[in-house]
Amino acid sequence: MISASSLKSANAEIRGISRDESPALSRCRAGGIDPCTERGNVMEIVERQTDGPALAIYGPDPSEAYANAVAPRTIIGMLLRFSKGDYVAGEEGKEITKGSTFTANVDELLAGWVKWSGGKPVEHIMLRVAEGHILPKREALGDDDASRWETDSLGAPRDPWQFTNYLPLLDERGEIFTFATSSRGGITAIGDLTRRYARHRRAGHRDVHPMIALDVGSYQHQNREYGRIKYPLFTPMGWAPKTAFNDALAAAGFTPGAEPPASQEETQAEEMSDAIPF
Repeated sequence: MISASSLKSANAEIRGISRDESPALSRCRAGGIDPCTERGNVMEIVERQTDGPALAIYGPDPSEAYANAVAPRTIIGMLLRFSKGDYVAGEEGKEITKGSTFTANVDELLAGWVKWSGGKPVEHIMLRVAEGHILPKREALGDDDASRWETDSLGAPRDPWQFTNYLPLLDERGEIFTFATSSRGGITAIGDLTRRYARHRRAGHRDVHPMIALDVGSYQHQNREYGRIKYPLFTPMGWAPKTAFNDALAAAGFTPGAEPPASQEETQAEEMSDAIPF
């Protein structure tokens, strides 16, 4: 299960999230979205999903909502990310083998914005997707003067606010991870998973979580200088009772939120997982 030390180090681990999952894409981070990046179309996803203000809190209980507002707990267990074609976990970047099986807790999926400064996350505006809040648009966050943005390794300005998803996962040993992604490929993988889960629930299966195997896809970029671009894939592996994940969350000191109505969840899943051609 989750040790106190792993929970304590979670905020430190989050700084390791890769802003681009292929180093060849780093040159395309300028404020004007360049179609050469996988990240470029993430903003298109966000524009389809956000059309009004939102609260930067989540959780049905007022006390929990306050705690999440002043001290948000965005990472449960060990941070898992996709970097340069590999899945890596924790501060040490331990490689998680392709094909590893996890149970995904879509009920606790968080989506929102993370602000970066000096290579570290300094502010989170994350909403629990199951609660149906509307995410704020990028322009509502401020920091829109590109001349004041930090620059990447090539000197191009880099937007400090990154649209991000956090998805809790449970491995076969009962250890919790949080898969964090800000890339188009990662968000698409989570969207596809969410759609599958919503449809299964609508069919009356509300007491199970989807199981996945970690996989990697790739495509040849139209500019061959960038080579093949790798992105995360979640291969469906069946379903698992929610009880095991709930027990693991309780052991980690985390209280799951309320489940959404099936009709509401399907709408959210459709918004998140519109297919985006590479």
